[in-house]
Amino acid sequence: MLNLSFLLEKQPRLLSEADAVHSAVIIPLIEAEDGYEVLFEKRAEDLIWQPGDICFPGGRVENDETTEDALFRELNEEIMVVPKQIKILGKLDIFSLGNNRVHPFVGILEGYRDSFSIDEVAEVFRIPLDYFVETEPDVYDFYWKPDLESDFPFEKIRGGKKYGWRENRQKMYFYEYDGRVIWGMTAKILYYFAAEIRSMNRKE
Repeated sequence: MLNLSFLLEKQPRLLSEADAVHSAVIIPLIEAEDGYEVLFEKRAEDLIWQPGDICFPGGRVENDETTEDALFRELNEEIMVVPKQIKILGKLDIFSLGNNRVHPFVGILEGYRDSFSIDEVAEVFRIPLDYFVETEPDVYDFYWKPDLESDFPFEKIRGGKKYGWRENRQKMYFYEYDGRVIWGMTAKILYYFAAEIRSMNRKE
């Protein structure tokens, strides 16, 4: 008889996390006369992944790194700042898309002079934080469906190629400011950050 006693002490875990890819990004705030401004990057046009998109500084967490380690490394690589120029205010909720986990931070950049690496960044620019607090984004539904390889064994499942795969619906957020379009995960993080700001400031 097989021993199943291990189930008595087993603590369930989310199996998909074993294959998850973690990234760390930051909403970089710069203190201006009229309040905070959010610093954005426009990704270089010759990058393979998301060329020309508007995003926050950040990137993938390597095997031997914490999210904070990865964040500081990416900040140095992308906008050429060092840890002493960054005052971390805190962390936001973790965002999930497929097997990707995005860990957003919020922090203040000090002594920043619009520097960036031309290998990764085409330009940097700023938008007042108040704009995102006061402006609702455009929101659209989009759906994920399985994209199966040609050798997938359809003959082994009921319905074959006509099997009723369940669609995964998510919301896509879009902000537009001064001719620039901010969308995708960057806009989603901004949306929830702005919502938290509104909620907390109503309580004060």
